[in-house]
Amino acid sequence: MSPRGETSTEERQAIEFVLDLGRVLHRYGTPAHRLEDALQVVSRKLGLSADYFSTPTALIVSFGKPSDLRTTMMAMDAPENNMDKLAKADRLADQVIAGKVDVVDATARLHDIERAPDEWNAPTSIAAYGAAAGSVAVLFAGGWREVVVATFIGTLIGGLEHLMSRDRQRLQIYELVSAVMAALVAGAAARLWPMSSSLVTMAAIVVLLPGLMLTTAMSELATKHLISGTARMFAAITVLLQVVVGVAIGELLAQQLFAANAVRAQALPAWALWPALLVAAIAMAGLVQANRRVLGWIIVAAFAGYLGKTLGSSVLGNNLGALLGAFVLGMLTNLYARLLSRPSQVVQVPAVLILVPGSMGYRGFDALLEHHTMAGVETTFQMFIAATTIVAGLLVANATVAPRRIL
Repeated sequence: MSPRGETSTEERQAIEFVLDLGRVLHRYGTPAHRLEDALQVVSRKLGLSADYFSTPTALIVSFGKPSDLRTTMMAMDAPENNMDKLAKADRLADQVIAGKVDVVDATARLHDIERAPDEWNAPTSIAAYGAAAGSVAVLFAGGWREVVVATFIGTLIGGLEHLMSRDRQRLQIYELVSAVMAALVAGAAARLWPMSSSLVTMAAIVVLLPGLMLTTAMSELATKHLISGTARMFAAITVLLQVVVGVAIGELLAQQLFAANAVRAQALPAWALWPALLVAAIAMAGLVQANRRVLGWIIVAAFAGYLGKTLGSSVLGNNLGALLGAFVLGMLTNLYARLLSRPSQVVQVPAVLILVPGSMGYRGFDALLEHHTMAGVETTFQMFIAATTIVAGLLVANATVAPRRIL
């Protein structure tokens, strides 16, 4: 800022770029600690003095010296995970820092990134919902009937999300309506075709569960971003409660309408786990709009994390097994970021979705709703333990192989 508190044209242009960059990074799922660090790096390179404060629904920025602050507060919608656009914004910030692109052109390019079509269009994104549900049914030891029905319901949930996302009021009840539909359709299918409706429902609603949101909240709390972490944690708990209530309503309706008998699932052969894991990795990439060119890295990271979790569970026990899986995953994604100068999130987010404890949280809240207090409290506590161990593994990986300087 100038000595008299006036802002030069160059400073205004730099400030506009930084604000737009912060908005884009926030919109596409950057956690508070990474967002604030990234904006500090860019600001220093552009000669700006600034302080940042990020929450899940707002970004506050103060430019200038303490005696002459100019503060901007930007209200934000709930973040969406779009790894492709996040990577493009990160690459653009790199080019600005290197002096290859001026801030005026960079600001225009940020707007182009936002307006650009998604990497995965509506049909492929909806198919990713179905593929994720079907592959998770295999991971939950379901049989081929459970896999087929879970895939169908997951596809319905994806289509519903595509329709309801056009209206903000309808989007607010998306999780509740989807959970009701999942349990109701699973109950109807179990009446016509003997299968485990509870397993089908669990697999189908995995795409609704806020496991990633909870893990991000724990990460923000661990890095001392207490307000953002607390807000995100309670948002995750709210979504969990909506899903649990929705499933309870759907199961009650299904029982009254169809009265299907409970059937134990017949698990597929052990070899089916590996193609299911492959499909799950690709589906998760589609859910977070990851660029197709990094699919190979995402698949490798997903397998590495899963194998690390399996080994960790055998050595450390089930509650701490995710620690090793997250550490291996974090090491691999940090190496990717440093070798290719790309954000580690692009590979880490879809891969870590396979590790996050969303289904555990659902079981805990469902048990509490059914008045099984001790079982519910224990399972819910295990959810927080699992999320904490994932965050701990990622933080240790960051300390071992430092991630990139931007994201």
